[in-house]
Amino acid sequence: MQIVMQKSSRFTVLSLLAVSVLAGCSNAPDKIVRRPTLGELAPFNQAVLPQPEKVTTAQLQQVYQELLALAPAAAVRQKVLYRLSQLNTRALEVSELGPDAEQQALAALIAEYQALLQQFPDDPNNELIHYQLARALDLTGNSQAAQQQMQLLLQQYPQSDFAAELWFRIGDIYYSQSSYAQALVAFGRVLTLAGPELSQHALYMSGWSHFQLQQYAFADDAFLQALDLTYHQRLSADEQQSLRQELQRILSISLSYQQQADSLLALLKRANYRDGPAQQRPVAYQAVLFQALADFLFEKELNQAALQSYRLFIADQPFAIEAARMQLQLVQYYLDYAQAENAELAQQAFINRFGPASAFWQQAWPKEQAELAPRLAQYLDYFGRRVYQQAQQASAQTKPAVFANLVQYWQQLLQVQPLLAEGERDDSLLWPDDIRYLLAQALAGSGKREAALLVYQQLGYPTAELHARSFTAEQAAYQALLLSEALAKDPNASASAAEDWWQQQNQFVRWHSGHSAAQQVALNQLTEIYQQQNYAEVASYASRVTDWPQPEQSQQPLVNEALFIVSQSELAQGDYARAEQSIQHLLQVYQAAESQAEGNAPGRNRTKLLTQQLASAVYQQAQQTGLSSAGQLANLERLLNLPESEYHQSAAYQQISLYLEQKQLPEAIRLMQAYQQRYPDSAQQTAISNAILNSYEQLQDWQSAADLISKQVEQLPAGAEQQALLYKAAGYYWQADNSEAARLAYRSYANQYPQPHLPAQEARARLVQLYQAQNDLSRRNFWYQRLVTAEQQLANTPATGSERSRYLAADAALQLGLHNSMLFDAVSLRQPLRDNLKKKQTHMTAAIELLQTSMSWQVADFYSQAQYQVANLYQQMAAALLNSERPKGLDPLALEQYDLLLEEQAYPFEELAIEIYQQNAALVAQPLYDTWIEKSLSKLAELSPARYRKPEVYLELADEAY
Repeated sequence: MQIVMQKSSRFTVLSLLAVSVLAGCSNAPDKIVRRPTLGELAPFNQAVLPQPEKVTTAQLQQVYQELLALAPAAAVRQKVLYRLSQLNTRALEVSELGPDAEQQALAALIAEYQALLQQFPDDPNNELIHYQLARALDLTGNSQAAQQQMQLLLQQYPQSDFAAELWFRIGDIYYSQSSYAQALVAFGRVLTLAGPELSQHALYMSGWSHFQLQQYAFADDAFLQALDLTYHQRLSADEQQSLRQELQRILSISLSYQQQADSLLALLKRANYRDGPAQQRPVAYQAVLFQALADFLFEKELNQAALQSYRLFIADQPFAIEAARMQLQLVQYYLDYAQAENAELAQQAFINRFGPASAFWQQAWPKEQAELAPRLAQYLDYFGRRVYQQAQQASAQTKPAVFANLVQYWQQLLQVQPLLAEGERDDSLLWPDDIRYLLAQALAGSGKREAALLVYQQLGYPTAELHARSFTAEQAAYQALLLSEALAKDPNASASAAEDWWQQQNQFVRWHSGHSAAQQVALNQLTEIYQQQNYAEVASYASRVTDWPQPEQSQQPLVNEALFIVSQSELAQGDYARAEQSIQHLLQVYQAAESQAEGNAPGRNRTKLLTQQLASAVYQQAQQTGLSSAGQLANLERLLNLPESEYHQSAAYQQISLYLEQKQLPEAIRLMQAYQQRYPDSAQQTAISNAILNSYEQLQDWQSAADLISKQVEQLPAGAEQQALLYKAAGYYWQADNSEAARLAYRSYANQYPQPHLPAQEARARLVQLYQAQNDLSRRNFWYQRLVTAEQQLANTPATGSERSRYLAADAALQLGLHNSMLFDAVSLRQPLRDNLKKKQTHMTAAIELLQTSMSWQVADFYSQAQYQVANLYQQMAAALLNSERPKGLDPLALEQYDLLLEEQAYPFEELAIEIYQQNAALVAQPLYDTWIEKSLSKLAELSPARYRKPEVYLELADEAY
């Protein structure tokens, strides 16, 4: 019975002490939020006590009062009095008295307790009476007396079960008296004695005591230890939550006087958790503390400090789901305060710290991943779109880096999307396959083309229905095709890249023939086959283009291109007849298109090419081995009837060659003349001209040959080539009996080209003949003189003339000498004798000099004649003197003397004549005998008959000659 009462009274005291604590803490500074009482935090639950007997307290009091009236023995009376005091205490506890009545009841109890202690100082129950006395005194507000009674009890009963509670109340009284250091000592005694529940309250009050002493770090330790115990306390959820909230708030208050979140983090790192190290403190519990601090700081409008609380926790606990939640609170704060830039930074940090690429995600529970998925999807979608726009606007140098950054967003978004519940899927977000398509783009842009190609292939040739809004399978397949092409054409491409590209093209054409580029791809393959010279496959690949599976989408220009490649393949294989047919067909198609487009069709250039190739095909047929000349000529004629092409000139030249080979010279000449007119810039002009000339020569058409050469001469500058042609033209004019043309040509030659010497002399000789034929003696003699002078000038140089040039010069000198001899003969020695003699002598001198010049070249055909003419001139001069007209009026004697004088003058001439005749006659010894030697002998016989009219003399000379 006593034990039960003791327990009951102890729990009751806790309630009373709670009230006293409330009173004691009411003196905290105004700046501190009101501290709830311990009674409010942890009210006592009566249900845990055993149910009392169903006897009322009043009934028991009456029983014990009656017992005392019977005057029992001292020992019994003592027990009854003690028991009655407990009943009175119980009655007061359960009563509902007003304040005054309650104070009167307490005063009665105090007197009763004091009487018992005085009467029975050694009673073993006095420990309880002391306790109840202290409690009653405390309830009456007599704290000093209550404190003294508590200290007395602790002195007398140091091991009392009430020690912890008493020390707590002592500390509380000290606290109420602002004796915080003494209060701390008392609360410290409580912590060494009390169980978890009272220890928690002691820690709470210790914290406040430190706080009042501004020992905030110690206060933090105490508050935190009290909070730690709430996770071990057996209290109801509401009680625990209330207590925790109070402790969290006062801890936040204390921290606000320090470095806020930094102080909290330091506290959590240094303070043990219950009986273990700080690391054992639950992360969720730590998150609550940081959140409580942030809430308090927000309440005090210390927003940046509150945000720092989030940041520190996130940095310290990067793998905690609570850290992710705090990061979201950072985002929300920035959004609430319209700080868009900071909000985006916080969102990006959320992705980096807690997204699928983070270390957090790798160790997170599926439930945690699912919790974060909606926000991650939202943020990843947003940033992915924005970076995508940046990539579109980036420069060529920075674009790869931007795309590389974009890849992470799409990859993470693809990981997040499957975690979204049906109700969490935002229709404004990208669909999964749309994301894959964008991922492929980003991979390609960042340089990871092989990875991009794989994604494009999966989307372009899906095994299930696509879930996309921004692209089709055709588009993805086309991108795969383009990327495969780029990989194949890369200088560092792998050996299989080209084959992969080829397979991509085949697959694209087969799967997506409806794509606008599919037929072009098929044409590209055909083109590549052609470029690889795999002509055997050209027809097969061409049919894929020309026989397109969707005729309504077939593009005629591509079909035409395929047909064109077929024609090129036939040309390349040398199948010119078939190529001709293909080209003829294509030309009809293009010409029809041009007529419909009024001459502006895009195939105009192709028409020109095909026209050339048609000519080529026909030309090549003319070159086939084994074809007869007639067959060749027939093909060449067909070609020349086609529109002008680069092959027409070659064909025309070959046609000429064939006619020349067949010696059909007149037709060949006609074709060559046409060739020259049609192709004036041809490199074959010279050869053609030579061939025409040769044909004229073969036909002995000298006039035409000469005219041709003359034209060539006109086009040439002065020089060796012109000289040779001019000489040749003059010769052909000579052969054609075109004297005038020959004269002009020879004259030009002789005037322009004195060297080489012999051709020049020949030209002068021909001019002599031509002028002689015209009886133009003056010009004839002019060219005679040029012949002589040229040979004489050559004699004054180291060079010497040829036998022919000397022959021509000797003849010219002779002829000029004869001309002067004729002039000599024409002068008669008559009065006035002196003048006529002078003229005659001049002509004689000139003639002799020319004749001697002719003789100087020692030409046998002219030497004897020239020498004869010299002798003859002397002889004639002698005769002319003797036969000259006599002056009138001479007497016979004077006349005789005059005649003697003439004979003396004439005699030397005659002697010279005889001497020269003799020299000429002596030429028979060379041996040389001609008409002029014979005439010389006749003259000698005439002038010296005694010697030269003897037959034996002649015979002697003749013998000498032979």
